[in-house]
Amino acid sequence: MAGGIGPRAFRRMLLVCLLLVAGTTAVQYVRRYRSRTESAIEAAENLRSVQTPALLSALWSSDTDQVRILVDGMALFPYVNYVSVADQDGRVYFAGGMKPSSRPGFFPLVYPYGGREIPVGTLALEIDTERLASDVRSEVLQSLGAQAFLLVLASLLVFLLFERMVTRHLVRIVEHLDGFSPGKVRAPLRLDKKPKGDELEILADSFNALERGVAEARADEVRAMEDLRESEEAVRRSLREKETLLQEVYHRTKNNMQVIASLLEMQALISEDEGTRGVMREMVGRIRSMALVHKKLYESKDLSRIDLGEYVEDLTAGIRNGFLDDRKGIEIRVDADQGIVSLLDAAIPCGLALNELVVNAVKHAFPGGRGGLIRVRLGRRDDGMIEMRVEDDGIGLPPGFDAERDGRLGLRTVVSLIEYQLHGSVEYRTGEGTTWILAFRDGLFEARV
Repeated sequence: MAGGIGPRAFRRMLLVCLLLVAGTTAVQYVRRYRSRTESAIEAAENLRSVQTPALLSALWSSDTDQVRILVDGMALFPYVNYVSVADQDGRVYFAGGMKPSSRPGFFPLVYPYGGREIPVGTLALEIDTERLASDVRSEVLQSLGAQAFLLVLASLLVFLLFERMVTRHLVRIVEHLDGFSPGKVRAPLRLDKKPKGDELEILADSFNALERGVAEARADEVRAMEDLRESEEAVRRSLREKETLLQEVYHRTKNNMQVIASLLEMQALISEDEGTRGVMREMVGRIRSMALVHKKLYESKDLSRIDLGEYVEDLTAGIRNGFLDDRKGIEIRVDADQGIVSLLDAAIPCGLALNELVVNAVKHAFPGGRGGLIRVRLGRRDDGMIEMRVEDDGIGLPPGFDAERDGRLGLRTVVSLIEYQLHGSVEYRTGEGTTWILAFRDGLFEARV
């Protein structure tokens, strides 16, 4: 436990207390030294005032023995280091020893006689301040030693009590915390201590409550994850069923449209009216353009979107096979960018419009059995709109032609599909051939599946 809380607290507490004791001792030393020095000076002054009359009497009567006795007696007074008396004849009576650094105080001795003060000698008196300071230091150091011993003893007792009452329980709590693992069931933390209910006991109870809460939350999380997995699996099953169902719907829709187209083809074959056969063949083309969309959808991984480039190529190939059997001189070329996807709601109008324009070019752009080229282009413009062009090098449109006014049902259908249903634009140019430009946005509708 060299790095534990208890030893660190003990060392810091001991250091702080020693610093406080040292500071207190220094202050105590200064105060005692001053007090003892003042007391010694005051006592020496009292001694001088008390002995002065006796000294004056002895000097006046020239009683040298009495003077010597008085001087020796004054030298016995505490902290008096040196005493000397010099008479007017130059004789000196002294006791003690004057130190080299001593500075005794000199006091004149005058005897009152006949109303006059007659000088009879001089008194020199010195206080031993070094011995006074040494005695004070000795007393203070003894006091310091006693205080330091008591301080160390008290700190050790506090440390032992802290180890007994706090540190060992903290170690137990740490060991229990180190073994914590979410989801692991174990016995709650219990502290071997009396009395119960103090801060450490509250801490242990709080951790036990926390551990129980974590265990319960973990169990709830496991149950929630299991429920979530079951829900996800149910959702996946439901999605697979819906995808299968929707693919089946698209497939059946395509088959039904193919059946309708086949019935119309059969009806066209037995019809004797050329006009009726032409109308039925156009209807077959329209139906097959819509059936192709549904075929693309159920073959695609995305049941809402198809690749518009692939759709245009397949649709154009169907027109080529259905209408160019007896027109060998007409060629249809497709230049479509890949990666342009479209929703069902936009692909069907686009396919119908393309079918009408290509079929119209095959029927009317090359009269008299002449040959020519029909080019279909599909791409995305810089403004984000999808652009589809149908170009031919045929005879072109008559002067002053208006699609909505002069066009037949097919061309009017193109304008209606692109401008009113897809909110796009229809342009056409004529001259040496005809160019139809259809533009629309693919973000007009939202996916339904």
